[in-house]
Amino acid sequence: MALNIEKKDAFMYMEKFTPIRFGPSIRYFGGRPREGCLAISITGVVCVVILQSDGTTITSSESLGSLRSRLKVVDLCYGKNGDFLVAASDGVVSSAIQCYKVTLRLQQEKCVITSQALPSFYPNCYIITSGSAADKTCTRVTHLRFVIREAADAIVVCIAGNNDSIVELWELREKQIPLHKMFLSQSMDSKLKTVCWQHHASARTPSQVVALTTPRSSIYDSNPPPSYILAAYQDSTIKCFYRESLHLVCSITINPSACRLDEAGVTLPGSATLISDMQLTWTGCALLTIDSLSQLYLYRLSPITDPGGPVSPNYAVTLLEYCMMTGVDWWDILIGLKPGMIESISDKMSDTFNRQPPALQQYYLSRFLAIKMTIYRCLSTGHFKAGDCYSLLMLNAIANCFKSVLRPTDLSSLDKGPAENLTAIMTSKQHSETTDVDKVILNFEKNKEFCVEPATLQSLQQLIQWVANFTLYLLASLPQQYHNMIRFPGGGLLADHKALSSLRELLVVIRFWGLIRHTCLPVFTKTSENLDVVSLLFKLLTRTLLCQGSEPDENLLDECCLLPSQVLVPKLYLATEAAGVTSPSLALNPLPLSFEYKCEPEFMQFTHEPIMLEGSIPAFQKYDIVRHIYMGSNPSIYKQCTRCSSVSMVKVSPKSSATRAWDQRWARACPCGGHWKLVKSST
Repeated sequence: MALNIEKKDAFMYMEKFTPIRFGPSIRYFGGRPREGCLAISITGVVCVVILQSDGTTITSSESLGSLRSRLKVVDLCYGKNGDFLVAASDGVVSSAIQCYKVTLRLQQEKCVITSQALPSFYPNCYIITSGSAADKTCTRVTHLRFVIREAADAIVVCIAGNNDSIVELWELREKQIPLHKMFLSQSMDSKLKTVCWQHHASARTPSQVVALTTPRSSIYDSNPPPSYILAAYQDSTIKCFYRESLHLVCSITINPSACRLDEAGVTLPGSATLISDMQLTWTGCALLTIDSLSQLYLYRLSPITDPGGPVSPNYAVTLLEYCMMTGVDWWDILIGLKPGMIESISDKMSDTFNRQPPALQQYYLSRFLAIKMTIYRCLSTGHFKAGDCYSLLMLNAIANCFKSVLRPTDLSSLDKGPAENLTAIMTSKQHSETTDVDKVILNFEKNKEFCVEPATLQSLQQLIQWVANFTLYLLASLPQQYHNMIRFPGGGLLADHKALSSLRELLVVIRFWGLIRHTCLPVFTKTSENLDVVSLLFKLLTRTLLCQGSEPDENLLDECCLLPSQVLVPKLYLATEAAGVTSPSLALNPLPLSFEYKCEPEFMQFTHEPIMLEGSIPAFQKYDIVRHIYMGSNPSIYKQCTRCSSVSMVKVSPKSSATRAWDQRWARACPCGGHWKLVKSST
């Protein structure tokens, strides 16, 4: 997926972003890509390992060139048809930079490797000084990188001498070669077109290059795509070059010894260290560097569209939309945002997202809400809207889960399923203003729909409980939000007509499922045994929905005020906490920030003032943010999100296919988009 430069201001995602297809190197039957790895040895041998579905492996090896030679530096690039493009050098400046195309194919459970030589070139510093005494200043090739890992049209070469180094940019261009008339025929042109490497630019520095990095991919569909080239030098300097003419964007000098602290926080005297390696993030917004003392350095980069300038809201929105479309993590974008930009970015993203077709909105809704949730948590007062985003995300996920398990015994119409019929019934004139849930259930019993196996219903009980608890939480917070102007995380859904309608539909489904299996119904702590909580919630929710666009009547507010005295309102966990650099602490502390492994500094510990509903009682236990069950006060092992600190059990035996699908949905990442880390209790 890449951004179309000509339509970068378009509102439709499918016009703004262009899909770029890359074929797999080796396919299963049906075109599914196989897993494996490719390596090139120092002796010039290509080694391939293919992982089979049964756990076995297929290995193969072949010489990269027609003649074996010792290789010093190698880099790979991916072709769109599944080929690998290889650039290799033996490290000697007088030798050519060899290029190859490596093709893999599977033939009778054997991997066949084919290597084809492509045009090569000599370093420019060797060409212009060949035969003179000056060629002794540049003696070896130290680094070799394709500018874009997915495009083979440019290579960066680093040549080092005794006291200096040169960074050269070479581009693959079309060249016309004039032919003698004796080789021409009537159908041939007088000039022959061929492809060759041409020197584009050079940058000399009085220090040796120790590390080089280029972008992993480009989000722009242009030729050539804009990109940065970063080089680290022996004098602890990092220089950022713009691809066009290797223009120097910025230069920084790090002091590794200043970051070494003892247990008392005193700076330790350190010896000279070298930068070992560097890597750009997937969006190119941050640079990660590691030195010889295993110290990590994180730097923010300026926008590629405005080298050296600040991050603009439009640029941030484009990158966040790209992450939403491709699934790339967006944490590196957040560290470049200022608190004053958050609201503008969120409004622009919402405005563009609401203009998309309904099918596209439904497909990307979860990722869109996760991105908004993350950027709101970067504000000191943004946990309210972050709670709204999480509540809406979880509500839509549970609604889709419930509707996916519906197995009707008799379809009333062939063109509509139970989910569509449910929405049609609830929005009809007959039931849109009905406050009695049992009257709506009578229509369901007559149509014989929404029947689900009792065992499946029981496995979904914790999700049913969350829907009822969240509805109770919303209605109980209505008087305080209206009279006292107190905001609650998740309370913003009271103004969302679509969210309230979805909650109303789910309460009807829960009520109907309770007739099939009574034990799947939500459990409440009530002051009166005769109180029908689900029926009461449906009545109050319907009246709240009818008041949309106007002020709620006093009778509704009075009944909502009585809810905490009738039913115990449990504490809801809405993933509003923020941890790490994607939190308000980043903007509240001066840069640079120093961290120590497995030791969270006090200046990064940011907590919001807890806001509790009147009558609600917190539970001093860990709460599974995915399965919505309590895990006890001190579980032995669990998963914790690195972005919102929410926890979840490592593994639970699924009781049905529905719960198995639910667990797998959040196996890779937290609902907020953060990665899981494994935590083991010390006691």
